[in-house]
Amino acid sequence: MKIKVRAFGPLLDVMESEFFVEASDTKALVDVLIQQFPGMADRKIAVAVNGKITNTLVKLQDQDTVALLPPYSGG
Repeated sequence: MKIKVRAFGPLLDVMESEFFVEASDTKALVDVLIQQFPGMADRKIAVAVNGKITNTLVKLQDQDTVALLPPYSGG
């Protein structure tokens, strides 16, 4: 499946701001990104699928958008 990936913040040091990859779920997507962008392996990120932040395995659909965000904290 063709997934649109958007990167933000410090991740822009190791990858483009927007590109497409093939992945079936969020774990596979992160695995592909670590292979393509080795500098990403030691970075902590938050993953949002179609605008919703998730920390669980999400099955991806063709044309989904995944945002890779720097770690966040709130108060």
